[in-house]
Amino acid sequence: MQRYLLAHDLGTSGDKAVLFDATSLEIVGDEVTQYPTSYPKEGWVEHDSNHWWDAVCSSTKSLINKAGVEPKQIAALSFSAIMNSCLPVDAEGKALRSAMIWCDQRGKSEVGTLVDFATEDRIYEMTGHRINGTYALTKMLWFKRHQPELFARTHQFLQAKDYLIYKLTGVFATDYSDASHLGVLDQENRAYWNELLDHIGIPSTLFPPLKASTEIVGYVTKDAALATGLAEGTAVVMGGGDGCCATAGAGVYRPGLGYNILGTSSWNGTITESMVHDKEKVTFSFIHLDGRQHVSIGTMQSAGHSLEWLLSLLNPDSSESRESMFDTLNEKLSTLMQQKPNSKLLYLPYLLGERSPWWNSDARGCFIGLEASTTKLDMVRACMEGVAFNLKVILQAMETEDKPLGMRIIGGGARNEAWLTILASLWNRPITVPKYVTEATSLGAILCAGIGVGMFEDFSVIEQINPSCHVYESNPVLAERYAKLYPLFKESYLALVPTFQRLQEEIS
Repeated sequence: MQRYLLAHDLGTSGDKAVLFDATSLEIVGDEVTQYPTSYPKEGWVEHDSNHWWDAVCSSTKSLINKAGVEPKQIAALSFSAIMNSCLPVDAEGKALRSAMIWCDQRGKSEVGTLVDFATEDRIYEMTGHRINGTYALTKMLWFKRHQPELFARTHQFLQAKDYLIYKLTGVFATDYSDASHLGVLDQENRAYWNELLDHIGIPSTLFPPLKASTEIVGYVTKDAALATGLAEGTAVVMGGGDGCCATAGAGVYRPGLGYNILGTSSWNGTITESMVHDKEKVTFSFIHLDGRQHVSIGTMQSAGHSLEWLLSLLNPDSSESRESMFDTLNEKLSTLMQQKPNSKLLYLPYLLGERSPWWNSDARGCFIGLEASTTKLDMVRACMEGVAFNLKVILQAMETEDKPLGMRIIGGGARNEAWLTILASLWNRPITVPKYVTEATSLGAILCAGIGVGMFEDFSVIEQINPSCHVYESNPVLAERYAKLYPLFKESYLALVPTFQRLQEEIS
């Protein structure tokens, strides 16, 4: 009996394979395989696509063996993966160079080519994204200019999951969610923007055919079965980009629902029936895994990263493990949250510049209001509050006053009760934590696989798979305090913008 579904979630540092029992609606096993990230030059960040394939083969074999299932019991597999990569391949699917992944910066030198074609307002209106050097389109332009002999041999530009689907099935394809993050898709018409492509000299034929995330693309070939341990003929369902998979896996599948992923970075996301045209361009848009709705997201750079940085700075010689340090901190802060803070301290969480809400690469982190009496715990608390303030700016850009979003929290930070209390109090609403907080992207791929082979009717089944388990209410005392601090947080950033710029331009 085919009762299992397999998901691969390819991230920046490795592949996580998850096996799911569609009968019990439970995750029954997972396996993580790491791979290296290469930094050939400053601002260059690459993956060898062979490492993606090796990781998928290794994690699949190991997971099937550990779970003790027969390969023929797996009805389908699908993917969630990093978005905005640039991997050129030839007609046989052979990679022509390493993939420039999402955080590669070399496309910044090509932004002018897009500015010559249209205003940022026009590009945002069509594609749902700003003009930005990290998008795959600008990486392709860099590739065309600097490696023309390889560009001439390019048959397709692929994303991570698209390459792996080709390796499994021999079919070139991509889905609407991944394609909508390239900076070249006309989202309203669900088609590549040919006028833009003609202007920059990249033929639309270099982009794979567009498929629904829930569509069966092909079936595992004999060679791929030998390499992975899967049964020949297993259905391969398209899947989607990790941001959109996380949205669905978090339980957000219709308008009115929202979520936050609180990890090293952090973002707020929600579902809309039509693409959001945010006047300030705080958010950006994807096409949802259902191929019909849109996902509106605002991403900040340094959330959990801010906390990790601060703890390592305050405890440089600590032999305590990272997990133990966070457990101790959580216990202390949970007690502290019952008390009114003594300090008047603000933290701007811009250690890596910032995307949403400000889109300012010159912005930098800082504490405002330090006193001689300031304690380490005061700084840690202010750090978490600063992240929450920044996320509130994003949240307010995503909703109207009369239609606040119901918010779920996923990611590693969802285990930090003090942080959850801060978020609920600052956002002035209850927030919920679902059953699975670190498996949302994998669950998004599971949903695609299950819908693709008819095991699930639609994405609403996530309510049964990943139900809410905990609710955190707003603390009235904290909410009153945050209502006074929130405008000061925004004022502090805006006042420092000229200083941030001069620090970058004038100080060498």
